[in-house]
Parts: sequence; C-alpha cells; structure tokens
Amino acid sequence: MTFKELNLIEPIMHAVAEKGYVTPTPIQEQAIPIILEGRDLIGASQTGTGKTAAFALPLLTKLQPIGKPQILVLEPTRELADQVAEAFAEYGEFTGLKVALLYGGVGYGKQTEDLKNGADIVVATPGRLVDHFYRGTMRFGEVKALVLDEVDRMLDMGFIHDVTRILDKIPNRKNLGMFSATISREVMDISWVYQRDPEEITVCLLYTSDAADEG
Repeated sequence: MTFKELNLIEPIMHAVAEKGYVTPTPIQEQAIPIILEGRDLIGASQTGTGKTAAFALPLLTKLQPIGKPQILVLEPTRELADQVAEAFAEYGEFTGLKVALLYGGVGYGKQTEDLKNGADIVVATPGRLVDHFYRGTMRFGEVKALVLDEVDRMLDMGFIHDVTRILDKIPNRKNLGMFSATISREVMDISWVYQRDPEEITVCLLYTSDAADEG
C-alpha cells in the first residue's frame, strides 16, 4: 500500500510527498482509515513506529480552518509536545490550519496569543491545558477529536486527574484516540469509561520505513 491509497486530501499528500514518504508504516496503514471513519482507537505502539503521522494525517484531512480549537493532542512532556506540534505544522503546511503549543515552565503570553490568533490544533501537556481552561483562554466547544499520546507515561507521571478532568469537559467529541507503549490496567480503565467500541491496534518495533518518524 502507498499513501495515495489512504484517501488523504491533496494538501496533506503534498506535505507527505515533500517529506519523502511513499509507503506507510503498519500503524499508519491501520490507524489512518479508522480515524478517517471517525471511530475511537487504542493503539499499542512504541516510539519509532510512525504513530505521530498515523493520527496527524487523518485528523488534518478532516479539518477546515475555523479559528477555534478542533483537535486536541495531549503529551506527557514538553519535549514530546514540541515534537508533535512541529509535525502537525509540517503536515498541515498547505492547509491553512494553525497549531498552538501549550506547556508549563514558561509564561502564558505567547501561548495565549497563539490561541487568540485562531489555533485549529492544540498540542499540550495536561497541567498547562487545564490552567488555560480555568484562565478562560482555552475553550473546548468546537473540539471534535482528542488524542492521548503516550498515555501510559502520562498516567505514570501522575496526570490521571488532569486527563480525566479534560475528558469530562469534552462530552461531545467524535473521536478519542489513545496511543500507548504498554496497555496497562489504568490505560484500559480510561478506554472503558471514555471510548466507544474502540478499534485496537498493536504494532511492534520490527519495521522501518521512510514514514517512521520518531513518534
């Protein structure tokens, strides 16, 4: 299979071509159609399998710029959030969609300005996202899809209450994707409560491809 067979829109395919991607990795081949269909997903996937593109490409395909957050991606660390936000910006380069990056340890000024300027995609660490919500600078009313990336790490780092608080604020979302290197009981507890008949994908790191990014 090639990316041309995955029903991605032309601006996304343009970005994929510029990245030099031709053949999707197994998680991309399996996850992209599921996300395009609007179904919930839980993927057991380690770093290096190409999972960032697996959720970013189909989510970008489904969006039109409206100047309000429509896609929310939670990451456990500032470093991962930065990587994923950069990937969304690169994959969405030709779409007109804007990305905001929210994480702690820095001031709120630029982050607030990015939200005010009409971010369609928000990549955030849980604690800082909750802070923006209670400050009134982040609203969830237009959020259509939520991705919990590296969710096992988020729970290990003590973010369970922030994660569930955020999930409870987005009751009308259409997609919830969860990606985790290990599927623990805690991960499944969140899936059972918040996902609707999710598809499950398991990918081992035994595969290399031009589309296997660091995510």
